[in-house]
Amino acid sequence: MFLFLVLLGLTTEAHPVHVALTSVEYLESRKTFHVSFKIFRDDLERVIAAKYKTEVKLTNSDENPEEKRYLEKYIRDNFRFVVDGDTLPMKYEGKRINEMSIWIDFSVPYSKRVTKVDIYNTVMMDLFCDQTDLVIFKYGKVEKGVALHPGDHEVSFDLGS
Repeated sequence: MFLFLVLLGLTTEAHPVHVALTSVEYLESRKTFHVSFKIFRDDLERVIAAKYKTEVKLTNSDENPEEKRYLEKYIRDNFRFVVDGDTLPMKYEGKRINEMSIWIDFSVPYSKRVTKVDIYNTVMMDLFCDQTDLVIFKYGKVEKGVALHPGDHEVSFDLGS
């Protein structure tokens, strides 16, 4: 019973680990990069409130335009995707929410051959000094993962010439 109460407390209180996940995958059949962010929902609500001085309650509904606006703004302010020296615009595709997390999806059309990808990612780093952002990158047969932290929030993937 004690263990159950401890586990229950961990799921309803603030979590002790500050981790976000960014997945970047090139979909050859669609000539598009799919970029997804997985973030603890309560942390994202907190950082939006602090940074933009507004409260947003993240829900499964797509009916609140303010929610979409702040999700897009926060990601655009904290993530840059550069392919072969060009910063590419990302198109918001939507969000998915489960118990504690939110997935935010973007697409980046790109049909040229890619030789280098640079990622600048400070998602959630403005809220927690111990934040870790895990970046998983897939392009063709290349699959790499890297952990980014405050002060070390940029990564390059050289894919050859």
